[in-house]
Amino acid sequence: MSMITCDNAGNNNTKMIEIQYELTALNIPFSAEGNRIRRNDVGGLAHSIVTACRASGQRRADFEETIEKGNENGGWGEPPELLRVVGLLKDVDTRWSSIFLMIDRVLELYQAIDALLGLDKYSELSHLLLTDLELQVLRDVRQFLQVPHVVQELVSAEKTPTLCIVLPLYERLIIMLRDLKRQLPKLGHAISAAIRKLEEYLALSRCAPIYALAMVLHPTIKFKWIEDHWSAEDYQQARASVRASVSS
Repeated sequence: MSMITCDNAGNNNTKMIEIQYELTALNIPFSAEGNRIRRNDVGGLAHSIVTACRASGQRRADFEETIEKGNENGGWGEPPELLRVVGLLKDVDTRWSSIFLMIDRVLELYQAIDALLGLDKYSELSHLLLTDLELQVLRDVRQFLQVPHVVQELVSAEKTPTLCIVLPLYERLIIMLRDLKRQLPKLGHAISAAIRKLEEYLALSRCAPIYALAMVLHPTIKFKWIEDHWSAEDYQQARASVRASVSS
């Protein structure tokens, strides 16, 4: 028996149907669904939902109308609550936290998404709806992505030069991710990959004297933080580089 593994993207649905057509013509038994293993990338599923719901001005208008009608009819869920009348957000490769913001908005408005795709006029999109398990995984992914998002927001909110706080924040981020790994063991592999990349970045950054100098000059950080959080070797190297910088 042969199986083909692919995710739930619409083009893969088309691909499987075409394979079935070609093999059937050759008298080779094949089922577009029976010979398929669906690989669920919940981030990709969220992206597909957003793309479908934003595909035209009419769909965006229908989505907002769906939210408004649900609010007018007493709200959503148990206990019922009103949803914000806002659109879904697309992820953008060049924008910080865009994947987190996309997933966050999908989860916030998922009841309205479910209602919209349940309409007869959008029945061809009903396959995009998430199972309860996929929704829970998406919530876990959101919780994971929220940690670096919060750190990024802290840096971008600063009105003064941020070089002095970058390394302390990223050191703290690693600690937060290690705690999160215990809370979300099923995402352990992804969290570990993020930790390794951060540790690699921090190791390189400690070799750049400008970071140590910026922290030492900051009145609330100085050498004390470096001494408490870096190895003895890195601490001594930082002292030497700062001394060289101020005496040159």
